[in-house]
Amino acid sequence: MATQYTAGLSAGQVLTAATMNSIGAVWETWTPALTASTTNPTLGTGSNVSGRYARINKTVYGDAWILFGTAGVNPGSGFYFLSLPIAAQNIVPPIGFGWILDTSTSLLRHVAVQMDTTSRVGLWLENSTNFSVSHFNPWTWAAQDQIRITFQYEAA
Repeated sequence: MATQYTAGLSAGQVLTAATMNSIGAVWETWTPALTASTTNPTLGTGSNVSGRYARINKTVYGDAWILFGTAGVNPGSGFYFLSLPIAAQNIVPPIGFGWILDTSTSLLRHVAVQMDTTSRVGLWLENSTNFSVSHFNPWTWAAQDQIRITFQYEAA
């Protein structure tokens, strides 16, 4: 868990710049899991999955990046989900935004990040009649395709 500010301030104490700089959390790394509602995708050889987050009181800020590999990619089947670093308080309206990239066609689409459960989020396409990102929507995921999101929510 991210480091929290725990040093108490006493009545009449002068709040200095050094104390202000110590308030809050350092960014922590975590490895987000990309799953699907039916069969999980296989990211393949050369894939990269990374994430980072910070927790300040009960607010969690973070971002995640998924890069499909160059060989052995299987998009799985069903709607896509990404795990959260810390369980959420409840399921709330959209908590972030991001983009997805089809490398073979250079097609970039914006997505809204929406809570699915208190431990994962789904991705929703903007300006689309078929909203949820899945193994075939808006394209069939393949080598070097990417997902990048940023979010904030209340921790449980």
